[in-house]
Amino acid sequence: MKWSEPTSARVQHIAIHLRYQDELEVLYSHGLAGKDAVERSWKNSAICRCIDGDDGRPVGICGVNGSAIWLLGTDGLLATPSHRRQFIRGGREWVDGLLAGGHDFLENWALASNRATLRWLTHLGFQIDTPQPRGRSAQLFCHFWRAA
Repeated sequence: MKWSEPTSARVQHIAIHLRYQDELEVLYSHGLAGKDAVERSWKNSAICRCIDGDDGRPVGICGVNGSAIWLLGTDGLLATPSHRRQFIRGGREWVDGLLAGGHDFLENWALASNRATLRWLTHLGFQIDTPQPRGRSAQLFCHFWRAA
């Protein structure tokens, strides 16, 4: 895996292959189709990075918009043991770097039923709050946050 600059082609690949859980999350939280969420997140974020898999294909995109940190991925993001190890290590380094580089506070909301995401966020040092109904669907979401 490696970090790369987001390009229109990479963003489109991720949008077309977005994993089901991310599709649900953006639908429940913002009423958006996954493709629209990927494109809007890319365009509206001050910081945005793509993640390419070992084979060079884009597997995820992440960024920061204000204090909101976000990630949208394909099934390839965690498809192999190598990807999982690199994703955990690289994610921690990225978040630590954001906080050391001037971001005092990072936060967002994750779908409470997405246990894998909540475990990953905990590994990255985020605090996970109690689930609350949120969005048009009133699905349960957990606020997560980390301060410098």
